[in-house]
Amino acid sequence: MLFRTAFLIVAGGVILHVAVLPICIVLIGYLAFSSLDTWLVLKRRQVVLEYETTGWVADPKEPTFEGKGTLSRTKLPNNDQIVVTRVAELLTKIR
Repeated sequence: MLFRTAFLIVAGGVILHVAVLPICIVLIGYLAFSSLDTWLVLKRRQVVLEYETTGWVADPKEPTFEGKGTLSRTKLPNNDQIVVTRVAELLTKIR
């Protein structure tokens, strides 16, 4: 998608007989903001994953549950925790 848009910017500038400097400025601006957008998406995804995976404490009354504020969830057995962790790592690598 990045190369298509860059091509369209350059082609549009050439067709409209725009000077080279404004085309380069628009192209560099587009590339910079595209990179910034990608970086912000990755950073936000890391923040969400970190929030979901950290901060859970074991419930002293019920050892099979763990809580975080007003939320609670059940703990998985050790084998299931390993499988879920590996699947989560694979999903984060895919995205």
